[in-house]
Amino acid sequence: MAVRESLLGLLTLGPAYGLQLHAELASRAPHRAKTNVGQVYGTLDRLSTAGLVIHDGLTPDGLPLYALTSAGKSDAHTWLRGDELTTVPEWADLQDMVLISASIDSRDAEFLLTVVDKFCQLASEPSGSTEADTLHHLAHLRYLEAVHNWISDVRSAQIQPQAGYALGRPKRGRPAKS
Repeated sequence: MAVRESLLGLLTLGPAYGLQLHAELASRAPHRAKTNVGQVYGTLDRLSTAGLVIHDGLTPDGLPLYALTSAGKSDAHTWLRGDELTTVPEWADLQDMVLISASIDSRDAEFLLTVVDKFCQLASEPSGSTEADTLHHLAHLRYLEAVHNWISDVRSAQIQPQAGYALGRPKRGRPAKS
């Protein structure tokens, strides 16, 4: 899962606190299994150590805010646009990229869709010598076909970027037991 990159992408919207980023990730990438809040905070700590995010003050009630550094902004935009892709990502990672990118910046999302779609068009004939090689290649071709079709669906849906973070404040603490 691309939690690291997704958090960087979300932080292009401006400073946020961990639980807010957790809620945004769930809202903007509903396909993914629920991400643990601890994973979000652990990832933010690693991003801070790597010099990609910094602490940027506190919310009025004392929650630490995180913001991108210039290196973090660069990494985030590279991921949102798919600038460093060399092949079509795994399905869950692809959905992360497309859905997060489309929810933030339609130009970056369109660039990403174009990059991924080009990989789908570059598929070649099987070159393996065994039946297993051939079947593996055919499975890959079907995957690329599915990705191409989904990209067409995404473009047809005309996803509109959200103006910023959700206005509602995520609930804190453990859910009540029934």
